[in-house]
Amino acid sequence: MSDRYFRLRLECGYEQPGNAVAQLMLQKHTQEGWEDFNLNTLSPGFEIFVYAVFTCQHTYFRTNCAEQGLLLAEAYAEIELVTDADWNLVRNLVIFKGRLLQGEPSDAVVNYIVERMRQCPVSRNIRDIPDNQTRISFGE
Repeated sequence: MSDRYFRLRLECGYEQPGNAVAQLMLQKHTQEGWEDFNLNTLSPGFEIFVYAVFTCQHTYFRTNCAEQGLLLAEAYAEIELVTDADWNLVRNLVIFKGRLLQGEPSDAVVNYIVERMRQCPVSRNIRDIPDNQTRISFGE
């Protein structure tokens, strides 16, 4: 029995005020490589679930950055969800890398944003994942 891997990535540009989404590119990883992600009525249910986790994390990332005075120019992000053969979540890895227009992200601010991201409604309903990581960073 083998694990199941689900990966999405996004690149997003923002408008101010409030780090509003101005442009968004979303892709999923397949056996053939990265391809555009198009949510529709034929999308597999678990893929929709992965998207729900990812979009909730993105919303909490950008809004809490704005709340902390971190104005985003753009961000790159990835999510990897892994299940065992019985569809139990065993890994949740979320990585956001933001490029700032304004603000200084201290360690305390970064930790606050990560903690807030763990409080998004979808994340609050995912419990007991053995490997559950949220990483954010800022740079050029």
